[in-house]
Amino acid sequence: MTINSSKIYFPLLILGLFLHFSVLGESIHNPYGIKMINELYLAICIGFAGFLIMAKSEDSSREFHLLLYYSAFSIFMFIILPAIFSNLMYGQPLIYGIIEERRVMFCLGAIPLLFMAKRVNVLEFERAIVYSAMIAVFFTWCFKFGLIADTREKVLSSERPDRSTIGPNLMALAYFYGIQIWSTGTSPIDGSKRSKNFYLLVAFVMLMTLAFGTQIRQLLAMCLLFTLFCLRLKAVVWAVALVVLALPFYFFPDLLKLLGLNVEFYTQAAQKGMDDNIRGHTIDQIFHHLDQVNWLPSGSLSLMWNDGFIPYFGEWFFLSDVGFFGTAFRFGFLAFLVVPISLYVYNYIAKNICSDMTFIYTSLFAYFITWPLNGLFEYDQPVFAIYFVILSLRAMHYRTLEGIYERRPYSQLQGSY
Repeated sequence: MTINSSKIYFPLLILGLFLHFSVLGESIHNPYGIKMINELYLAICIGFAGFLIMAKSEDSSREFHLLLYYSAFSIFMFIILPAIFSNLMYGQPLIYGIIEERRVMFCLGAIPLLFMAKRVNVLEFERAIVYSAMIAVFFTWCFKFGLIADTREKVLSSERPDRSTIGPNLMALAYFYGIQIWSTGTSPIDGSKRSKNFYLLVAFVMLMTLAFGTQIRQLLAMCLLFTLFCLRLKAVVWAVALVVLALPFYFFPDLLKLLGLNVEFYTQAAQKGMDDNIRGHTIDQIFHHLDQVNWLPSGSLSLMWNDGFIPYFGEWFFLSDVGFFGTAFRFGFLAFLVVPISLYVYNYIAKNICSDMTFIYTSLFAYFITWPLNGLFEYDQPVFAIYFVILSLRAMHYRTLEGIYERRPYSQLQGSY
């Protein structure tokens, strides 16, 4: 008796997507070690890459090799180099620099995800995105309403004390997918027809969860920007629908508190600006430091080694919160070479996988709005990885069509000319 492989790989793909995007423990300091699940997933990704390197080249498709090139470039550029720079600047041992930037290694997640995605059909892959995002939605609302305890030791006044960061980028991906399919009515991978109403509902659920659950402003702005890029004229319809849905909250503000929205925080943010000047203070310190060291690369210090940046810049100095400016701190004057070269290499590898990048370009352009607040290369590697997987699946679909076309009888080929 044979077992359908999709029955095995479909649930594994859902779990893999959830772990790939979910940073459990960032908002919930869980005493039972839930955050270690992410570390285990990262170890699995590293192991997968190792097995692929040891495998014979003819046993794996060209997409896997291209993904290895992408991963090797990312790891060298954004892990190895900062570790070397922090060693030269501060004397930090290389191993601590590698540990500090290990999140870049989530680029290796593209390899096991593609391995599983090849063993299910396109519809199952797209449903896996939706189902894994719904798991993130479920955990987000559980945390929101206290079903999962918030055991963080400190909560800054600038934070949303009841927000969650469980898989927000996964929900954003599901939102992008829903809006894209609602716009075209077809799959971004193989062009098959899809239910517009179903994916519109998915997009709505994701947007509401991002707005009321995660409460991450840059992701909301990113979703709205993607909507404008993708829908163009249809965006007016989407905007009108959202206005109509928002009217009850305008006339009955207590409904917002019922859903858990921190109204006071957003009111203060509108009056005082996007932050409480923590980011501005960090950026000022970065430029002051770069002026003192003549824009030499400084790398990254790990909290596991001499308390990281705390002895130099204070407790609230996080390069991950200032995006491109954090990249400038790590690489100094080299940042003006590293950034364009990295974008060129990523685009070159992607073009070698598949030249049709409409959905990919639209999605990643929207992500650029978060760059001033989040390290695009250092902390959004899971995002790059999943789009490389989608691109690889699209390339495999095109190859399948070419194979079918080549196998057609000569009489049918004559009729097609």
